[in-house]
Amino acid sequence: MTDRNRKSHEAQDALDSIESMNRAGFRRAVPPRWYGIGLSLIIAIGFALYALEDPGNTPALFIVLGMVLFIGASRERIGAFGRDLPETKTGMWAFVGVCVFLLALFFGGIIVRRAYDIAWVPLLTGFVAGTTVFLLSESERRYYLMRAGNGPH
Repeated sequence: MTDRNRKSHEAQDALDSIESMNRAGFRRAVPPRWYGIGLSLIIAIGFALYALEDPGNTPALFIVLGMVLFIGASRERIGAFGRDLPETKTGMWAFVGVCVFLLALFFGGIIVRRAYDIAWVPLLTGFVAGTTVFLLSESERRYYLMRAGNGPH
């Protein structure tokens, strides 16, 4: 084996090692399905409880505390700490759009509940918010699985 072939082989081994580490990093960043389900349920319950007529601050306190504990415990258990905000302008606009949508849904549910006295509106807003968060979580999960070379599971 010539010196040039040996260097080429070593370079290819180094590239393969880098690719393998990159895929391993993406596999580690994949949130498990139960994380998306749990976060969606907390948000859905939060929307449904808080949109009820004059709930006081008790549901909000339990919802925020539950979300903080769930996310903190989940992140520690998963072992992956991703970015909290998107890096790109497109990602940031999408994030802002989802936040505006969820806020509009939340306050819209309260307004409709109070104006028309429709008892099931909080349940509908909770269902829509939970489904939205779950679908976004699954989308992110599939993205990282594809980047890791595993395909969706």
